[in-house]
Order: sequence, then C-alpha cells, then structure tokens
Amino acid sequence: MAKAFTFFGPSEHHSVMRGGFCISVFAIVRDGEKVLLGKPQHHPRWVQEWAPNWSIYDPISLSEEYRRWRFPSSYISAGEAPKETLQRVMQDQLSVPQYEMKTHMLRNYYGPSRRYPGEMHWDYVFLFEVAIPQLPDTPPWYSTLEYRDVSQMKEVEFGSAQGALLSEVMHPIPDGPVH
Repeated sequence: MAKAFTFFGPSEHHSVMRGGFCISVFAIVRDGEKVLLGKPQHHPRWVQEWAPNWSIYDPISLSEEYRRWRFPSSYISAGEAPKETLQRVMQDQLSVPQYEMKTHMLRNYYGPSRRYPGEMHWDYVFLFEVAIPQLPDTPPWYSTLEYRDVSQMKEVEFGSAQGALLSEVMHPIPDGPVH
C-alpha cells in the first residue's frame, strides 16, 4: 500500500494552491565546515519512501535528479511528526541508527511551481542539525555520499530545489520550536 505523503497538488477537493504544497524534513549533518550530501542513484526507495514526486517527473527531469546533490531528506508522511521523519531519514536513508539532534528550525519558501507552470508553490521545510559518530557507508540508493563544502557550491548543483537551502546551511542552525 502506498504511503500518503504531505505533497499536495491541485484538486477541487482541497483548498490548496494550484501550484502545490510540500512539507519536508532535512538532516543537516556537519563535519567542520562541510555538510553531508549525496547523489542518488536509481533505486525504488526514492519514489516509494523519500521523493514520491519523482514518480511524475518526465525522464529528462528524473535523470537530472540522479546527477545532482541532495541533502538527506524526505517528505513528511501523513500522520508523522517531523522528528519521526528525521528518524526515518537517518535510519532508513542513511543507515545511521545512532545520532544526536542538536538544533532545528522551520523555514518556508514560496515561488513558481516547477511542476505546474504559471502557478505558485509553497514549501515548509524542517531543518534538523544532527551529529553522527562517523560517515556511514554509501547505501545502494546513493551513488555518492560525502561531506562537501557548501560555501563553494551553487544552487543549480542541487536537485529538487534543494539549492534554495544553501544560505540556511552555511552556518549552524539556530534552535527553534519543532514538535
């Protein structure tokens, strides 16, 4: 049975903007000035568990996702608290059973929809700064998983509009309320 994610598109049954609305969790894992990033590779877990929006991408857009960097992240599942999503990202996506959540904050972004031209899209993003004891082995759903200096990177190097987070992760995340 498919999970119900907090990704919503146009529907006459919802009072959601026509360009869509997403709620996501991002794990910001640091090693000094560097941040853990990965490049995904073809694996069913992406569409089934972490990036269900990829199921509607055209082949060219999907192939771009596999060439670009991503922060460990996922949409929040319906009924799931942000901290539960973080746990799922850390354990299922990164294979890191032990981690320390240090700080967290909520950000939102409003801009043109990439999926629905001419419409506006809203993203709510929970950013959790976490510490891990060591870099995990690269799981089979990533082609690369490594620490990168994000201050030297550009927004276009990231998939699924994740580059919009660059300014947020350049410095440690201040603590904010998240339940």
